[in-house]
Amino acid sequence: NGYLKQYYGSYREDARLSAAKHGLVEYLTTMKYIHKFLEQGMRILEVGAGTGRYSLALAKEGFRVDAVELLEHNLNILRSKTEDSMRLQAVQGDALDLSRYQENTFDITLLLGPMYHLYTKEDKVKALMEAKRVPKDEGTILVAYTMNEYSVLMYGFRENHIQECLENGKLDANYRVCPSPEDLYD
Repeated sequence: NGYLKQYYGSYREDARLSAAKHGLVEYLTTMKYIHKFLEQGMRILEVGAGTGRYSLALAKEGFRVDAVELLEHNLNILRSKTEDSMRLQAVQGDALDLSRYQENTFDITLLLGPMYHLYTKEDKVKALMEAKRVPKDEGTILVAYTMNEYSVLMYGFRENHIQECLENGKLDANYRVCPSPEDLYD
């Protein structure tokens, strides 16, 4: 996606999760929930790994991590931070096609970024089905997404864009968000 490449080509996602207060809260909260499901020796797949904030931290803890990232820019940053002692394999790939991985391979699958950038129900379901296919039967899938109501309340009402969004087709008559790729996020 050209919009994603342009945006993330200049955006520092790793800084957002480590420097900004809201990003640090997000990171610490997410790690708290990831750790609820972790046991030594587990294998983790992070789909949409970005610059590797989670993958790198988990690999430093000794977990075997496979990181899939769509954008080469982010993947290069992730690889540059990977230490030789880590059991971390970073590859370019898409949440919609995890065919490089067999079924029942991972203990935990993290899908923390891609759902924000998928715009059709079909693509969202496909990404979820791929994420569901690769964990072991007793495995765990952790998914992050933005709730429709939060977006409408915060951007629409709090930031006073509600009329504009209704007029330009970004919201339907039932106040459901109608994003397109140039919006970057759903």
